[in-house]
Amino acid sequence: MDTIKENLIYAVKHWWIPLLVGLLFLLAGIMIMFTPVSTYITLSILFSMFLIIAGVLEIVFAVRNKDQISGWGWYLAGGVIDLIIGIYLVINPVVSMAILPYILAFWLIFRGISIIGYATSLKNYGVKNWGWYIFFGIVAILCSILIFWRPEVGALSIVYMVALSLIFIGIFRIIMAFELRSIGKKYKTKIAS
Repeated sequence: MDTIKENLIYAVKHWWIPLLVGLLFLLAGIMIMFTPVSTYITLSILFSMFLIIAGVLEIVFAVRNKDQISGWGWYLAGGVIDLIIGIYLVINPVVSMAILPYILAFWLIFRGISIIGYATSLKNYGVKNWGWYIFFGIVAILCSILIFWRPEVGALSIVYMVALSLIFIGIFRIIMAFELRSIGKKYKTKIAS
């Protein structure tokens, strides 16, 4: 049996961390979607707090699984970027309001690309629905391009784009967590046989 596959069994014991990250992003997206009249400052603070929490959780997941998952660097890089952007937004709320659309656009591009990277890893492990993950990554990238293209559209459109992007990323992370759990069970059964 392939060493990577054997190590994956042990890594999925932490499958709940990507689930928590996904739930955080989903919750953030829903909260933002249903509170569009919130101020731009509130969006900046809320978004930065969720990024800090998600960043810490992803860093913990990456460090705990660095010897078991071959693509652990994606998790670590995503966690570090989330943490740095979140801290920056908390420390500089006035500056962050002026450049928030661009920060979000860069973040969404990175997240979209990392989701596509996760999807190819899942394809290599035999996950049948990996195409949906590619779809979620492309949607995140398209939202970032739209933000770059039309930043003057205003805070309201950014609120909805961010909300939809966070919802898509949250759904992806939740599905991926259950896929990791399923992969671990599948290979654990094969080894036990």
